Amino acid sequence: MVTATDALTDPERQFLGCLMQLPARIARRLLAGMRATDFAGGMTAHSLQLAIEVVAAERTPAPVTLYTHAIATGQAPGEKRREWLSGWLADTFRDAPPPELADHLKAVLLETAWRRALLAHARRIEQAVASSPTEVLRELADDAAAVDELWSRYQAAVTGRPNLEVAA
Repeated sequence: MVTATDALTDPERQFLGCLMQLPARIARRLLAGMRATDFAGGMTAHSLQLAIEVVAAERTPAPVTLYTHAIATGQAPGEKRREWLSGWLADTFRDAPPPELADHLKAVLLETAWRRALLAHARRIEQAVASSPTEVLRELADDAAAVDELWSRYQAAVTGRPNLEVAA
C-alpha cells in the first residue's frame, strides 16, 4: 500500500517529483541513461516510463501531461485507475524536493539499481553452484553485461557526464 508519506521518503518518487518540475529540455538531459526498469516500485516505474515517453516527444513532464499521456495511450484504463494515478501524480509533485536535487537523486537511484542487479546476478550464480556443470557456471560468472551497463550509467550520473540518450 502506498501512503502519503511515500512521496516524502521514497527516492524514486522524489526523483519523479523533481522531474515533473523541469522543462522538457532539462528533463531530457536528466533522463539520459535512465530506464523504467531501474526503479523497483511498480507505480514509480510506470510513471518514469510515462515521463520517458513524454520527454522523448519533446513535451514537459508535468503531472497533467503524464496523466493525459497515460489516458491517451491506454496506460490508465478505468475510472478508479485514473483517479488513483491523478492523485498519485499530484501528491508526488506537491511533495517533491527542489529540482536542484534531481541529479543527486538520479545517482542514488542508479546506484540502487546497480546493487539490485548485482544481487540478482549473485543469486543466479549461487543457485547454479550446487547443481550446474562448470561450463554453465563459467558462463553465468562471465555474463555480467546488465550489471556492467548499469555501473556505466551510474558512473555517468555520478560524474555528471551522461553521454546516453533517453530510452523511449
